[in-house]
Amino acid sequence: MKKAIFILIFFISSIFAIDSDIQKAFAVGIFHENETGENVQHVTSTTQDYNGTCYSKIVILGNYNKNTNVEVRIGDSIGIYQSYIPISNKITKKIFAYELTFKHQNVTQGYFEVKVNNKLYDSKVFVK
Repeated sequence: MKKAIFILIFFISSIFAIDSDIQKAFAVGIFHENETGENVQHVTSTTQDYNGTCYSKIVILGNYNKNTNVEVRIGDSIGIYQSYIPISNKITKKIFAYELTFKHQNVTQGYFEVKVNNKLYDSKVFVK
């Protein structure tokens, strides 16, 4: 009887477990308020200074929804979520990724960190 109850509890808890299905998340770009900026995908530090207010764009590959906890930091500045754009396959029209935009205020310098559900996915770019 105890074994049956344990199996039942395990089965019910696995049904309601959070399945993130996030394959990758990475930084794509950083921009000034006047929409000039740079692509940061294959660099280790930015060429421009982004002191003050700036915007960042990240891409999440996988199933993103409103319950997904996304945190984007540049140094001590935590990004404020602005909007998202679904990215889909042109032939099948299936959505496979999302591009998210964040606004950062009081940026000085530091690493561009992308966390999804408290898991660090990207932190290789140093922002001046």
